[in-house]
Amino acid sequence: MAMKKEENDLITRVENGAPLGELFRKFYWLPAYPSAALQAGGKPYRLRLLGQNYVLFRSDSGKVACFDEQCPHRKASLALGRNENDSLQCLFHGWRFSVDGEMVEAPNITGDQVSFCKSVRFNSYQVVERGGIIWVWLGQGQAPKFPNLPFTDLPAEQRSVTSVEVPVNWLQGVEATMDSSHVSHLHQTQIQVRGRREQQNMLVDKHPRLEYERTHFGFRSVALRQLGEGKVYARVNHYVFPWYGVICAPDPGGPSTVFMSVPVDDTHYRAWFVHFNVHRPLGMTPLSASPDITNWPPLPPGPAEDNWGQNRDLMKRGHFTGFPDGVATEDFAMFMSQGPILDRTQEQLCSADTEVIRLRQMLLKAIRDYQNGEQPWVAQDDKLDYSEVYSVGGVINESEDWHVLLERAIAQINENRAAAGA
Repeated sequence: MAMKKEENDLITRVENGAPLGELFRKFYWLPAYPSAALQAGGKPYRLRLLGQNYVLFRSDSGKVACFDEQCPHRKASLALGRNENDSLQCLFHGWRFSVDGEMVEAPNITGDQVSFCKSVRFNSYQVVERGGIIWVWLGQGQAPKFPNLPFTDLPAEQRSVTSVEVPVNWLQGVEATMDSSHVSHLHQTQIQVRGRREQQNMLVDKHPRLEYERTHFGFRSVALRQLGEGKVYARVNHYVFPWYGVICAPDPGGPSTVFMSVPVDDTHYRAWFVHFNVHRPLGMTPLSASPDITNWPPLPPGPAEDNWGQNRDLMKRGHFTGFPDGVATEDFAMFMSQGPILDRTQEQLCSADTEVIRLRQMLLKAIRDYQNGEQPWVAQDDKLDYSEVYSVGGVINESEDWHVLLERAIAQINENRAAAGA
């Protein structure tokens, strides 16, 4: 059944006091910028999240701060400011704000500067650096528990981080992470080119049987593909509320990926790609080799008028999509073709869309709980433990339960931890 317009607005809109944006602001840490890209004493970064503008900077001492972008005086951008003396100074009139979030100087006033600085209303936001990412919490008061995702405490050599801004609504990105059947179709050439044996199994059966398991953080999505001769290829992926897709490694012991689709505003989101290996150093991958970690993977190369730069000549030579730059570029082309905000009232869904439907239902419930003054069940600090959110794929016998893959993976990770601590 297609959604109603008011439901589609509830799960997509984040600006101007929209309940979803306020829920995110209150209960969730948001990825803001790759840590390696923000230089000490360097250029501030203009950050936009949930429809509002902020400034992020790393002081001379290496500490990071996040403020409202506009100076509280005459509203000039602090992104233009001087980053020095562990503070950011507005160019317009010299007002200065320390990296600790305090106003410390107002050289254009007469009288008691200390008292005046204390009287100025000025917003500074809590910042954490974990997993190669600078995270911000845009609420006030006591911050929520930080998510202990599988990559956040790994050594730097076991992960890579890239991100790119995509000109569509955030939910279009999230939904793709829980859409198992599209992989066998949209990404079939990429699977063939990469030649990984486990991934090839997704081309054998293009209509997987889907199973679902609710968890305290979201749900597990399981795609089961028949390989013949009593064998099944199972892929167990995780949706972690609100914007995390934790996707299994293409090969046993290989790197997994966390996709994060974080709302910039109603019609843009920042796509994050965290490639990580819990077993060993990551090594060189297409993501870790990215030329610009703040603008990668690439968006489709052309405008809508030119079908987003699709290469039809390449399609004649056998490429399925005509977007050879990679899996993410193929996804981005689909999202952009859906429009800035997908109109879910006009969809005609099928049996392959059960996980997407569950994701939407989960969002709607969380928003309505929030509107009713209740804390959503997916935002309860005492339950937010992601330490075993490990997605995994593998071939099993038809008689086996797919849970054995999870049990083996967690046992192996625990063995690695024990060996590392020995």
